Amino acid sequence: MDVKQACETLWDCYQGDCSGFVRAVAEAVGVMLQGDANAIADTLRAGKDGWEKLADGCAAAAAAQDRLVIGGLRGDHQATPDPHGHVVVVVEGPLNRGRYPTAWWGSLAGTPAKNDTINYAWVEHDRDTVVYAAHALPAGTGPS
Repeated sequence: MDVKQACETLWDCYQGDCSGFVRAVAEAVGVMLQGDANAIADTLRAGKDGWEKLADGCAAAAAAQDRLVIGGLRGDHQATPDPHGHVVVVVEGPLNRGRYPTAWWGSLAGTPAKNDTINYAWVEHDRDTVVYAAHALPAGTGPS
């Protein structure tokens, strides 16, 4: 199963939980990912456990062609601090305003979305501080 297929398959079940959705997609494509959105954002920022930190949304969009790409922001790093962070699965697709990649996400209290650009996943200030990272897909997953 490739990343976009995993998103399509799992979104209905996890649209109310961004970190649950991201973890489920990661598992479906053979990548281990643990924790809530804050923990996942920390993993992305640290570039550990096989994750390669990416420079920006343009790099995330390019990487999504052949890797699992996650975008995230800790809740306490948001313009309006919150105990809950937010994470998305970046997929191939257009960039909005030349910088915001296409993604899928669930949401505890906001608006979940599928195949939309991340400028709708965060408020204006936050969308420019999202951290992106890519993880190689195990053999047999990814685009055919």
